[in-house]
Amino acid sequence: MVTGILSAGSDSDVYIRDDRKFNNVSVRSGQYLYLSVHGCWIPVIIRFSPESKSWVFQNLENINVNGQKVMLKN
Repeated sequence: MVTGILSAGSDSDVYIRDDRKFNNVSVRSGQYLYLSVHGCWIPVIIRFSPESKSWVFQNLENINVNGQKVMLKN
């Protein structure tokens, strides 16, 4: 399990900055993550939107991906 902060780089590059191991874990479009919302973890799917050329959470497009606390289960 990896928890950390999402960082969206240029174009199709997004990764999680791991809190425990201090390394980066790549994330791909269509991958399931858990988003931290007020101390609870909600399942989300992250996608790259070619129209807007940015990363979005599926069905939560108004939430900025960059800087969000997420968890990735292995």
